[in-house]
Amino acid sequence: MKRGFTLIELLVVVAIVALLLAIIMPVLGKAREGARVTAVGAELYTIGLALETYGLDNEEKFPPTRVSCMIQSHFHQLPDELVVGKYLPDRPKKYGPMSTAFEDRFNPAHTYKYHAVGDLILNMGRRPRKNLSVLWIPDGFPEVEKEDGAFYNDPKTSPVTWVVYSPGPNFDENDPAIMRMRYPVPSSTWYNPSKRKGCITRIRLIKGRHIGSF
Repeated sequence: MKRGFTLIELLVVVAIVALLLAIIMPVLGKAREGARVTAVGAELYTIGLALETYGLDNEEKFPPTRVSCMIQSHFHQLPDELVVGKYLPDRPKKYGPMSTAFEDRFNPAHTYKYHAVGDLILNMGRRPRKNLSVLWIPDGFPEVEKEDGAFYNDPKTSPVTWVVYSPGPNFDENDPAIMRMRYPVPSSTWYNPSKRKGCITRIRLIKGRHIGSF
């Protein structure tokens, strides 16, 4: 006759399984997050290629930045020009006000964000307003990044042409510390694997080189 587990033995087994899960789950969570960060980086690369192709087709001029008070959560969404010109796939109807089917993996139902120096389209308008879109860029960026910096609104003089980015995991844009750092250009605001937070970025410099958190 086979002897079954006693209550104490069952409790010991349950405790061991719970301990193993407590050890494994954070590791699995970190691995999944790392995979998502890698996938976002790959998609930002694709968007960067689309923007470069658009620039080649439009005499090095890039789409304007978009800001709308009517759809505030979609500030700085990817440009319609990339969809109209077939540089990026169109959005299905379920995505609502999104401009393209490129959905941010860390910000569901939103596109990745695009912020360029220069022209700005406000409140879903049609005509861009010249040199109203600004980026704060640290002095010496990107080689010797300093704490001081300046806002740039002219693509002819700005060290950065555009930024495409995801807010990333655990990123709070209303955090006072983040706001003081004026994301997303400063590298101090980029994704940090050890802290598991920050923007996942791809930045085009004025001479065409791409840098970022990848």
